[in-house]
Amino acid sequence: MKRILWLAAVGLFSIGLAQGVRSLGMGGVALPGPAHAGANPAYAAFPDTWGKEGTQLPIGLLRLLPLFPDTSPFAYFTDPQAFKANFDLLSAYDQASHLHSFLLNPARSPDEVVFRVSANGLSITDGSGRNLIPSFQTGASPEKPQALIPAPIFSIALDLGPGTYLSFGAFAGTQGVRLSPSRELAQALAGGSLDVCKNQNPSPCVLEGAGAFSAGLSLALGFAAPLAEVPGLGRVYVGVRGEGFYGLGYAEGRALARPTFDQDGNVSGVSYEYRYFLSYPDYLEGSFGLGAGGMGYGLRGDAGVAVDGGRWALGLGVRNLLGFAEWRGLEVQVQDGTETRTPTTKRSDFSSPEFFVNGAYRMEGTDLLVAADARFGSVAPAFHLGLEYPLGPVALRTGIGYEGGLRFGVGMGLNLEALALDLALTTHQAPLVGGTVYGIALAVNF
Repeated sequence: MKRILWLAAVGLFSIGLAQGVRSLGMGGVALPGPAHAGANPAYAAFPDTWGKEGTQLPIGLLRLLPLFPDTSPFAYFTDPQAFKANFDLLSAYDQASHLHSFLLNPARSPDEVVFRVSANGLSITDGSGRNLIPSFQTGASPEKPQALIPAPIFSIALDLGPGTYLSFGAFAGTQGVRLSPSRELAQALAGGSLDVCKNQNPSPCVLEGAGAFSAGLSLALGFAAPLAEVPGLGRVYVGVRGEGFYGLGYAEGRALARPTFDQDGNVSGVSYEYRYFLSYPDYLEGSFGLGAGGMGYGLRGDAGVAVDGGRWALGLGVRNLLGFAEWRGLEVQVQDGTETRTPTTKRSDFSSPEFFVNGAYRMEGTDLLVAADARFGSVAPAFHLGLEYPLGPVALRTGIGYEGGLRFGVGMGLNLEALALDLALTTHQAPLVGGTVYGIALAVNF
């Protein structure tokens, strides 16, 4: 199971939509506007009247300092003993994938995984008897690469004329992370009978962990413009974008854990097998020497439409409508203690669209803002619903959502003449181990 956690933690950055502190205080909902042009190209020309955000402070980076040896890999260089005693890979993954928040209680890896059989049925627990979550997914399926790469960590944008822009940036992040039981294991967990797990060797009852991580440079060319106003509807905006990338690194892994049985049919332990794929440019082979030198590249097309109706707004974006990605590298498989290494080329599908729908409405008389969004298609489904109520210079916020697990948020904003502050308390479900993780987020605008 430790191997599964390593594979799940290979993605150090969240692949979700960009979420400012105002958004986090509203449960993570995405408000219509330019801040979400990455999800809907039409928003590049949309008025910035709904989704204004302050400058978000990445206070989650504080937990990557050696002062916090449970989440900081750098503690190895400052205090190796504290690192060995406290560092937890799942905690580090949890914090690094939520850099917008300082996590108060990041997820903690189980010391062991136990397939427990009792009079009440079959369960998967940690060494203390707490139930583990055998199903978890964020992002796209990690079985193959995607042209839908993570959003750039930073980018440089150039205005090429009316509605046309060019942007260049560097990206690094997960394509997807998944933990899931096989059909037989899910049946055994639900029914409490191990019979379905014993009818084959090896057992068909399998707990799978998989993840994929990519890094590189991206170049995007986009166009967005308003159309003529539609009577009774509002101003319509459309946008298209093409984005290509040059890959600097790709890692994809999959691990399996299954129960083993003795001659009497009793659970005797857990067996593991895993495989991984690595790719990096040929010129880095001299530095790494792993035999995984190759090449990665891709190209995709996105499209979107949005409507501004005054007191309401609505948008639909489709990313990766058409696309292609390819990585050449090395695949390594370890089974029953035997390792095989095979030069391999991984390719994406030509179309794996991700759909993003969001909208907002400001009620007359009260100025209560209601917003909602949903994401589905080639990624794990997610949705959010949020509220904001202004009281003079103060704004009160709350919201709920589902994004790899149930989450909620509460927050407030303070808008003074020379300074604006946003503060949010946000939550998410801890991967694998379950439970609620709390985080604090802060933004400032002068």
